[in-house]
Parts: sequence; structure tokens; C-alpha cells
Amino acid sequence: MDQLGTDFPWRLVLENTIVGISYMQNRRFLWANARMAEIFGYNAGELDGEPVRKLYVTQEDYDDVGRLMAGYSRDGFYTHERAMACKNGSLIWCRISGRLLRRNDMVGPSVWVVQDLTDKRNAENELRRVNQQLENTIEKRTSNLRRTNEALKAEIERRKTLQAASAATGEKFRTLFRHLPLGVLVVDAEGAIVEVNRTLQSYFGVQSRTRLKELMDDSSRVALPDGQTCSLSSLLRDHATARLAVERFEFAWIRAPGRLRHIAAIGAPLVTSRRGVVFTFADVTENRRQREREHEQHAALAHASRLSLMGQMASALAHELGQPLNACQSYLSGIRHRLGAEQLDLGELAHVLEKTSAHLDQAAQIIRNVRGFVSRHKPLFQSVPLGELIDRTLLLLQQPIRSGGVQVDVIVSSATTKVPNARCNAIEIQQVLTNLLINAIEAIREADTRDPCITVRVGTDSRRMLYVEVSDNGPGVPEDLIPRLCEPYVTTKPSGLGMGLMISRTIVESHGGHLRYLPQRGTGATFRFTLPAWHDL
Repeated sequence: MDQLGTDFPWRLVLENTIVGISYMQNRRFLWANARMAEIFGYNAGELDGEPVRKLYVTQEDYDDVGRLMAGYSRDGFYTHERAMACKNGSLIWCRISGRLLRRNDMVGPSVWVVQDLTDKRNAENELRRVNQQLENTIEKRTSNLRRTNEALKAEIERRKTLQAASAATGEKFRTLFRHLPLGVLVVDAEGAIVEVNRTLQSYFGVQSRTRLKELMDDSSRVALPDGQTCSLSSLLRDHATARLAVERFEFAWIRAPGRLRHIAAIGAPLVTSRRGVVFTFADVTENRRQREREHEQHAALAHASRLSLMGQMASALAHELGQPLNACQSYLSGIRHRLGAEQLDLGELAHVLEKTSAHLDQAAQIIRNVRGFVSRHKPLFQSVPLGELIDRTLLLLQQPIRSGGVQVDVIVSSATTKVPNARCNAIEIQQVLTNLLINAIEAIREADTRDPCITVRVGTDSRRMLYVEVSDNGPGVPEDLIPRLCEPYVTTKPSGLGMGLMISRTIVESHGGHLRYLPQRGTGATFRFTLPAWHDL
């Protein structure tokens, strides 16, 4: 690092990181990069000179962090997660990491890194409740901030002057680079390593720059999505650019056989006399594992839903299988009678055997449909004709449709051309269709609707997406439930769990489509979901 001298563009390196970075003293910002300001809704440089107190929701949070910091040594990072306040009064959930540069010196210089965890926290239902509780507090604090705004303007100007004086030295940026909890690699125009920090060396499990260079040239270390491997040096060369642009990419680092570390990286050019590229790296392995666990949980929940639905349909299946099997029994009894009476006619025998075989095929098809519907499967996308899939679903639901006296009409149309096949997993989309049809049948039955009717329409929209609409002439959906229809445990049925529409929406969105309720005049309800067409791939 010393070979670069004080004229090395440390600031440019730190400005191009993917996380917020700040340099503080006495819990005030001496300098914050553009990403730090962006996270909290400020313009670049607007936080410089500001007290960090303005980012905390309450005085108690601010004091609590100060007490915890006092217990950390120079050799350890301090990390915490909590809700922080943006400039516009909204809250975001952040992970904050940092360290004091002088042991037990709370008013001395310190380095801090902020990561925005809002998307992760929004996925948790608990955050909705916390946000609701915080709204009243934020509203009260807003009025207080208006009264103190004029006083803060003078303080901002004074702190800006102090920050400008501090920015004159390059030591501040070198300190940030050394202690940054984020991997940073700087290469020159020829691809040679100019600088690397300790965090990146720890990512790759090396202690020296020489060993790092050896690993970067190892063609078996980087795993690509297509199953091939390459060297990190070649991957970085592919993403290094001479133009003024930022390159974002991800890759898997093979640290040892069977052990992968998923890395998110960003590369940005250095606009200096010594042209090169600065790459920053963040370990996203745990995030990737969490997404995989969520996908597995969604698949398990969908499978449990199908099993529950088939339990409700057990009597219908017994009835459907009984018809072809009873017919076969009658045909075989007739054959035995003719054989005993020696009245055998070969043409008549062939006709009876043909009818028996047809009914057995029908029973076998019913069993195959049920087995495929409830089986665990890999979510493989195929070219699926929606008209045929709807027909198979209606055959599966024949008993509840007949017992409810419901007329079902299927309309497959397009303005100019034949409706193309959908790109989807047939079993999962059949589950969505089954859920929407069962909901319509039960709504019609509970409302004792006269001349009950369900219409299923298939077509293409203006965005070349396929759509399926399920409409009924039942009682419709109460207006107060419409905004929450796809939330868990929201249901209009006395014995319902309120999970069917949530699971259906998850399935449709995993296919790249959307499920929504369409308001309509008069009675009835209409649900529409979209799917990509196979020829659009």
C-alpha cells in the first residue's frame, strides 16, 4: 500500500464500494461516501459534519450503542442491527459494523460500514407490526425536527468546514481501506495486483499477496452457473472495462472440495493517470442459503396443500373410480354368463373386451392424474397447452362440479393467432387452477346461487403474456378483504385456513407471472393469473 503514496485515489476506491462507509470522531461524521448518504436518503456530502444521533430513532437507541461501543477493544469489530431513521422520516433496518481506532477512546476517530437490510426485514411479518408502532413516534419526532431545523443549518455549515479540512490528508482514507470489513482489490491496466486489503485475503484464505496471485490464476477455483470452472483472473478481466461504467457480477469461490463461498462483486474504473480497476467483494453465502431454504419451505407448503385438498376429495375419487370399475365388472359378468351358456359370439366378445379395456384405461388415467398432483417433484418448466391442462383439472374436479350443479365453460381464444403453449410446471399450475375452481364452487354453493356458472378464459394480453381468468356468478368478495386476499390466514370460508391464495400467488410469481383479483360489476368474482409463453424464451 505504501508504494502508492499519498496521491493514490483512496477516495475514489471508497466511493465505489457497494456499502455505506464513514469516518467519525466523537460520534460525528467527518466524511461519508455517497452510498452512505444514499442509504439514508441524503445527497452526497450532506451527512458530512452531522451528528450520528440524527440517524437513530430514539435517544435510548443512541445511548445504548454508545455504552456497547465502550466495551470493545481496538482489535475487534463492533456490529449491531437495528432500525435507523432516513431523512424523510421513514425507517430502514441496517447492519452497522465498525471499530474505534484508539482503544477505549469514545471521542477519537472510528470507522463504520452500513448495509441496508430493509428488503430482508420486509420479508418478515413481524416488521409490519413494529413499523406500525413506530409511525406515531416518527410523526412526533418530525414536528420536533422542524423546530430545530434552523439551528442545525448553522451546525451543518460549521461541520462542513471541519470535514473539508480533514479531507486534505490521505491518511484517513488509507485507514478506512485497511480496516474496511469488505474485500477490496485494485488492479492496474495490465491486470496486475496494485492493492488488496486484509478482508479479501481472509475471504480466500491466504496470508500473502503472492499466494493470492497463485489462487487467482488457478482455473479450478471459480464455479460458473453452467457447471464450468475458470480462474478469478480471467473472470475479472471479463468484467474490467476501460469505459466509465460499473460492472456488477456474482460468482462461487471453491475454497475447498465441496465448500463454496458465494461472492457478490462490483468493478469500477479508476480515472487517474495510472488507469486500473477497483473491485469490491461481499460474502453473500448466507443470503443464498436463506433464499434456498425459503424456496424449499414454499415447495413443502404447496405439497402439503395438495395433500390436504386430495384428502377432501377422497369421496369424489372413490365415486369416479367406481364408475369405470363397476362397468368392467358388468362386462366381465356378461362374458362369464355367455361362456357358461355356450352362447359365445366372437364379435360380441371383442366388443365387450374393447369396452372393458377403455374403462380400465379411464380408471388408470384418474389414478395417474391424482398421483402426479400429490407427488413431490422438481419444479421443471415445460411447454404446456393450457387448454389441455384445464380439461385435466376439470376431470379431476368432476364430482364437486356435478354435486354443486355448476356449469363450467372453457373459452380459449386469441385475437389473431392460436394461443401458444405456456412455459410452466404443469403440476404447480394445476394446483393454482384447482384452488381457484374449488373456491368458486364453494362460494356458489354457500350462497345458494341460482343457475350457478363458472367461466374459464385463456388468452394473451398486450405484453405477450398468457392469462387465465376464473369467473363465477357467486356472491363475490367483500370489499374490506380485497386488499388482503393473498395474505396468509385471510379467508371468507368458516372452515378455511386462508393459505390457498397465498400459495397460488407464490407459485405464479415463481413462474414470472402475477395473480390478482379483478373487480367487476354486479355479483361474482374474477381472478386472473399470467404466465410467460413458451415461444418467448
